[in-house]
Amino acid sequence: MRRSWLWVALMLASLSLEAAERKETITKQAAAKEGMQVVVEAGSLDLVVRVSAIDEVRVEAELACAGFKEKAVDAWVASHRPEFVETAEAFKVLVRRTESAFFKGVVVTRARLNLVVPPYVQLDLSSTNGNVQLDGELPKARPLRLRSASGDLEFVGYAPEVEARTTSGDIRLRFSKPVDSVFARTASGDMEVIGGARLVRADSSSGEVRMTGLLGPVGVATTSGDVVLMFDTLPEGSEVRVTTTSGKVRLTLPPGSKPGGEVSSVSGEIRSAYPGQTPGKGGKLELSGNGPKLFVSTTSGRVELY
Repeated sequence: MRRSWLWVALMLASLSLEAAERKETITKQAAAKEGMQVVVEAGSLDLVVRVSAIDEVRVEAELACAGFKEKAVDAWVASHRPEFVETAEAFKVLVRRTESAFFKGVVVTRARLNLVVPPYVQLDLSSTNGNVQLDGELPKARPLRLRSASGDLEFVGYAPEVEARTTSGDIRLRFSKPVDSVFARTASGDMEVIGGARLVRADSSSGEVRMTGLLGPVGVATTSGDVVLMFDTLPEGSEVRVTTTSGKVRLTLPPGSKPGGEVSSVSGEIRSAYPGQTPGKGGKLELSGNGPKLFVSTTSGRVELY
């Protein structure tokens, strides 16, 4: 819960109750070397990571809590303090997950974990219900791992391979240059991939999927979310597979494309700028090109090929 401290002070004063407030900042530095694993389990803390031309890992945890019960406030701060584990090959930052029942009487909290890392480390970032935000280029990350239970995941920069998984949060991947591969999964959040990828595998239940600058094979599965894919190039022999129940599908191919494959929609409309045949009573289009293969299937959504 994030509110201004002024609002909290006024609320507590108006209730004429004895209030407790705690603020704490924890810092840590660790020497880094090429290929070192940096693992962060941020718990419910928001996680903000920046890549810089340094030779160490820097950590700053910002914790603040206010409430009616001093014991509850102290317990909250204690439970959100990160632990640090250092080995020859890895540096870990761990925030233990604690049940909220212990913090009855806590009114407002602010918890954030800030990291600055060198570009040559292997990053594995996760949270429970906090957001994860990463900014920078990590040319050695194979793969870069981003995970959250209910928080959003955002990455602006570059890593050769990216894995992003969240249950109900959004995924936003904005690359400074094309990456080799992306794997993205979310249940109900939206998904956005911008900047180019040579291979993509993605699935979502009810979120929208939007990807631009694509350079190769793509596989997308969603239940009710719309799917928009824009390709800069799609080599012969590549396959694009999209499966959705009620979401609309729109594919924009590179100029001169001659796709083959099959497009089907049980009750939705099919619009195609590419030639093909419609056997039977319709609801299916067999593309006649000899180039990349498109396999698009939807139950009630409209399909558009441009």
